[in-house]
Amino acid sequence: MQGYVTASVGAFEVKGNYFIPSEQAFKDIYGGGFAFGAEVSFKIWNNLHFWADGRFLSRKGELTFTKEETKLQIIPIGFGLKYFLTAGTLQFYGGIGGGYFIFKESNVIGDVSKDGFGFITRIGVLFQVTDSFFFDLFGNYSNCKMQPADFSIDIGGIEAGIGAGFKF
Repeated sequence: MQGYVTASVGAFEVKGNYFIPSEQAFKDIYGGGFAFGAEVSFKIWNNLHFWADGRFLSRKGELTFTKEETKLQIIPIGFGLKYFLTAGTLQFYGGIGGGYFIFKESNVIGDVSKDGFGFITRIGVLFQVTDSFFFDLFGNYSNCKMQPADFSIDIGGIEAGIGAGFKF
């Protein structure tokens, strides 16, 4: 069986993860939650790959003082580089990149939309099941500071998840 890094040109995977926000005010209102998305990557040189992904997080919470319902959506669209180290059917990787983050919040006070740029770091390990199919255990950290209204917030945080994909 050839390894992912040496035999493939690229890969596509679907992902699910649990997101823990880094900002305490965010945690107080929405807590953590599940997100899902997809990633595509292409080998650009030896063990170095370019990746691009998109994820979707939707949460409901309560406003701090009035306890009325508030809804949140965050859509990060990321891109960057990953470097792989292969050990048999395992491929360990680390990566860094940037992201365009879309933030939407809706409640009785009003609707707020904002977008901004931030950074993303990631680590993980791919488990090669067949020549073309793999599982991915990963962790991400993102940071994106923005001011959607009269307050500043970091909408990034820590993510841990699993993906399944195929190489081509």
